[in-house]
Amino acid sequence: MVLLNIAGGVALILFGIRFLRKGLERLLGHGLHAWLERMAQRPWTAACAGGVFGTIAPSSTAQTLLTLQLLNAGKLSAGAMLAFLLGANVGITVTVQLIAFRFFDYYALFLVVGLVGFQYFKSENIRGAGQSLLGLGFIFLAMTLASQSAVVLAGDHDFQTVMGVLVHHRFWLVVFASLLTLCTQSSTAAIGLALALGESGAIALPILLPVVLGANLGLGLTSLLAGFPTWEGRRLAAANLLLKCTAIALLLIFFPLVESVVAASPGSVARQTANFHTGFNLAVMVIGVLSAGPVGRLMQRAVKPGLPPAEAIRPVATHLDPAALASPVFALANATRETLRLADGVKSMFEGAWRAFNERNAALAIEVQRHDDRIDELNTAIKVYLSRIPDDALNPRDSQLQFGLLNFASQLESIGDIIDKSMCGAVIKHARDAIGLQPEDRADLQALYEKVLRRMEAAISVLATRERPLAEQFLREGDELKDWCIEVQKRHYQRLTSDNPQSVESSEQFLDFLNIMRRISGQLNTIGHTFVPKKLPAVTDPMVE
Repeated sequence: MVLLNIAGGVALILFGIRFLRKGLERLLGHGLHAWLERMAQRPWTAACAGGVFGTIAPSSTAQTLLTLQLLNAGKLSAGAMLAFLLGANVGITVTVQLIAFRFFDYYALFLVVGLVGFQYFKSENIRGAGQSLLGLGFIFLAMTLASQSAVVLAGDHDFQTVMGVLVHHRFWLVVFASLLTLCTQSSTAAIGLALALGESGAIALPILLPVVLGANLGLGLTSLLAGFPTWEGRRLAAANLLLKCTAIALLLIFFPLVESVVAASPGSVARQTANFHTGFNLAVMVIGVLSAGPVGRLMQRAVKPGLPPAEAIRPVATHLDPAALASPVFALANATRETLRLADGVKSMFEGAWRAFNERNAALAIEVQRHDDRIDELNTAIKVYLSRIPDDALNPRDSQLQFGLLNFASQLESIGDIIDKSMCGAVIKHARDAIGLQPEDRADLQALYEKVLRRMEAAISVLATRERPLAEQFLREGDELKDWCIEVQKRHYQRLTSDNPQSVESSEQFLDFLNIMRRISGQLNTIGHTFVPKKLPAVTDPMVE
């Protein structure tokens, strides 16, 4: 029964860590991802950003995943990439520090306050804070259960005999703790259980320290598994693992000296162990940042990318990492980045079709039409990816953004179809016309093209920022463009009353392109309405819009 209670405590710790991470994501919103990208530009700031992320997302898998996402997006240099991951390893130790400070004695307070905030408030920020407190409450409750069971275990003669044998086999303690961390994907669970046994007197410092080293080794192995699918990820995880293994080997060689230094430090056994855990990761981070260049060059020589066959290269959706689907913040960030790429592709099609019109180049128009197939592929990939995010993992803010991205991608795909079938089709149709547009009509179409092109760029800005004032301004400009088009059409009809036969013959061409670009502008207006709903949610966070 004692072992079953301890196993239940480990399970509750794992659930609490996941609940804590989800709550902090709800609290901080999608501004977290953008802030991390801004911070992760230089090694030391990247290490600080990693420390923040490791504190709010105590999962080595999530850390490696985010680092690879920033790498694939071109946001991190090799040195900053390694510094971010090492800083995140330091951030993980914060939860262990909270445990060592015996916050678990107040688990009931965390559970009650967290439940009130999560269950009875509508504000996403308050609910996120409440969910985070609930997650901590579950972790602290698990520690209480494990500590009570450990007291019983400490008095067992057989258990004392086993511990007396293990104290002389530090290497196997490191291996066991690393495997436990690898299986649970949480060093906090392994070290938390060790702290509970240490507080009860069941195990002593000579056993706790190898367990800490093993948990950190398991953390490095977990990162290696998470990053193994790509050669960039292998380099990153291998560098992280190399630094950890080197530090662990040195500490095991000089273990008696290390044990005496830690034992002489102030505080209880749990406090000493937690400080050793934090100090280990801080030392590895500092050494890693200072030696990032040599380590990076070593990894480049040791881990070389293969040459996959052409058919194995993904033609689209390079940012849509399936591993990020478990975390809505990062999955939606990936989908946003891919939707921006889709918007850039549609913008390029529009510019190419207009150039084909000006040059009367039917071949160029046909080339632009071929790009529509890629737009359709990207749109389908984005929709499939967003639909795979678990509904129960989405809070209202995430759900609104998910709908906004789905709608945005659909409207962009419709604009691509308009350019493909209508605009390029009109270019091909009128390419051989002997009579061109009247100078006034051509000037009006050029002005309209420039206005629509600016609206495409504004739509991309609305998606990138999701700020309501910008979206409202975008919609006002759409209404102004609609009125401007009506005036242009009126002037065109007035010119048709003259005795100029060429103006009548070119009228069809002018009206074709006028209506096509008005349709594109109308589709863009639909995108604007995505971020300015008629019934706005009762929140003040600008990231909700």
